[in-house]
This record gives sequence, structure tokens and C-alpha cells, in this order.
Amino acid sequence: MRAVSKGKRNRRPGGHPARVAARRQREAPSRPAGGGEIAGAVRRIIQDAGDCAGPFDAELWASHMLGTMWEQRTELPLDEREDYALIFGEPLVEGIARMGGPGARLALTAIAEVDDGELALVARGLVDRLPALESDPSWLPQVGQLTPTSAAVMREDDFDDGCTVFLEARHTAGDTHTVGVYIDNNLGVMAHDILLAESIEHVAEVIREHPSDDGELRLEPIEPAAAAARILMAMDLTEMTLDAPVSEEYPALRALATMFAGETPRLAFPEPQEMSIADRGALLDEFLSAPEGRAFAADGEEAQAVSLAIDFCADYVDGRPLRWSPGVVEMFMAGWMPDKVLADGDLLAAVPAALDAWVRFAGRKRGIPEWAIETTCAGIPGWRDEMMEAAKDPSSGGVAKQFLMAAQEAGIDVSDAKALTTFMAGWNARSTVT
Repeated sequence: MRAVSKGKRNRRPGGHPARVAARRQREAPSRPAGGGEIAGAVRRIIQDAGDCAGPFDAELWASHMLGTMWEQRTELPLDEREDYALIFGEPLVEGIARMGGPGARLALTAIAEVDDGELALVARGLVDRLPALESDPSWLPQVGQLTPTSAAVMREDDFDDGCTVFLEARHTAGDTHTVGVYIDNNLGVMAHDILLAESIEHVAEVIREHPSDDGELRLEPIEPAAAAARILMAMDLTEMTLDAPVSEEYPALRALATMFAGETPRLAFPEPQEMSIADRGALLDEFLSAPEGRAFAADGEEAQAVSLAIDFCADYVDGRPLRWSPGVVEMFMAGWMPDKVLADGDLLAAVPAALDAWVRFAGRKRGIPEWAIETTCAGIPGWRDEMMEAAKDPSSGGVAKQFLMAAQEAGIDVSDAKALTTFMAGWNARSTVT
């Protein structure tokens, strides 16, 4: 549950100027070639920026503009994507500076303060050359000038699929705003969603008035420096992930959240430590000696299935093999097992019983309530058939899995490196012809 409300603002019929500008950007060509197209886009950008009613409005407008560019980066070649803001934005900010007039300094200032890359430097250099106008709003110097006031993290401990880190900041004029970044533990602790709130106290009020049915939510204060560090680490991971699965709101608020965190002194978080092979083996041995796993042979299919479950959480989720939830079960059975593991029918058939026992063992060790364990285990049978069907489909995995499945079908022993090498030469030739 991540429910907070946005502050009420008076908007023109077209909606928030940032949303209007973003929509117009989406409807326009991503890399306009003609001067007329750029001039038209620039004129609309200046007009929309001029509708902003205060510093936060201007920051939100710029974040929406930059978010549209962030979404369009996938249209660029891989070696150009890192420079997407400059590629898409430089012609626009230069056009804004050339056109000038009311709204131009506001637009450039907002982009310069909210962007965190080279486009900000270009915009800052351009705005410094523009003369100040009487029409410039008195609050223009406040754009991007934030003072962190407080921070908190909202989480649910039983399933712990993720947490929302809130960072509250105040502008010079005294108005306070809060960004919340949802960090998804099931996606390797990357940032998945961003929301806005009036204040952290308002978030606490919403939690009190709307209790969750999936475990008790708690909101605890943390240092702003710790919040900024967690936000930036999670967002950096999202940036490094090709086609990261983010929410619909994430692109538009991404730059704003980065600005809030960037204005906050932050701690240096240590890099997470990968679980060692020895520790994984010791955990498996503990399970096989426990009541939940005592019926399974150490060299049996069930033990291998549990070993894979440990590897999945250690390497692909958040590094905690004892944390299981209905969502983790779905990802493991319906996604990771068919996509990443070349398993025979016996191993796949052993997964439901083995995973049920493992979830019960893990839940007991974590000390989570019995209802949470039962809820997680109840989802296991429902994913069995999908796992079995997907495992038979070569398209469900990558090229490596497709190759190994083809070798198996050809009668090749996949543990025989020499035989695999010989088969690969012919397989590559056939694939190239196809």
C-alpha cells in the first residue's frame, strides 16, 4: 500500500502545465529535424512554463519535461542513451534562449535546477545571458532551493516486498513538499515508483485512517541523509537496468526525486555483500536437518529445488533467501525457473512440495506470523502448471537456454563440454541460416 494524496492546486482546463507539455512532447517527433518544428515546440514550452504558479510547480514542470526525454531514450542507439537529455534537450533550451521573452528565463532556470546532467550546465549558461524582465515571477530565485526537513520509511515487515522512502523539504518561502520513492525488494532493491505527498505527517495520517489488509504498515523516521542515500542508490540501479520495469508515474517524477535527494547531504552506504557459496550450502544443510526438510534426501530433487530457491533470492531478488511472499513465489515459479533453469520433469515436479517446505522453514526462522506463511504457501500450487508449460517453451528463456534445450533434444549430454562445443558449431550455422 502506497496511498498518499497530492495537494489541491488550481489548474487551467488542460491540466498541470507540466502534463500538457509532456503530452505535447510525446505527440511531437522525438528528434525534430526542422527549424519550424523546434520553434513551435519551444513556443509551447515557454508558454507552459509561464503558467507555473510557484517554485514547486516549476520544478514539477521541468521534471515532466525531462521525464518525457527519459522515456524517449530507448529510441536512441545504446551508445547514445546515456546522453539522452542533451541530445533531446539541447536544441530546445537553445531555442528557448533565442526566442526569449516572458517565461524563457523561468523555463531555463527550472531545467537547470532540476536536471542532474550536462543539460543543466547548458541551460544555466543560457539563462545567465538572458536579461531579467519585469514579468519574471518574484519566486524565480527559489526554484531548486530546498532545505531538507525530515525523512521516513514506510514498510510492512511480514512480506517486506518493498518500502517507500520519503524525503520532505521546504522552499525558502516556507511551503513544504514530500517525495516518496518506492524501492522494490523483489526487483533487486531498485526504484520502481515515485509519489508526491503534502508532508510526512499527512502520510502518517493516511496510514492511520486506511489500515492495510496485507500486514501492518509502519512509518518510522530516519535521517534525511540516510533517506537520500537509499533513494539515489535505488534510482541508480534503475538507471543501470535495461528496460527497467517502472510505474507509469516514475518517468515524470524521476528528476524531481533526484533533485530532492541531491539537495540533501547523504551517507555513504556500503555495497551489499553477495551471499557466499559456503553460506548457501550451510543454509541448505540446516533446512535438510530441520523438521520441514528432514524427509528430503540431500542428493534428491527437492534439495536441488531448494538450492535453486536460495540462489534465486540471493542473486536475483534482494539477497535474503529467507524472505518469501506470494510475489516472490510467483517470480520464482512462473518467471525465473522456466527462464533461467534447464530442468527435467522430475526436478520441476519436485518444486511445489520442496518450496512449500522451504517457505515454512524460512518463515519460522524469520519469525513472521503463521497467517503470512500460510498465505505464501497457498499460492504455490497455482503456479505449478504455468511453470511446467513455460519450461517446455524455448522462447521463454534466453539464447543460452534455447541452445541447451536444442542440445538435449539432439541427445547431447549437456555436461559433456566437448560434445556441446561440437554441437554448437552446427547449431550456430543453422541459426544463422534461419
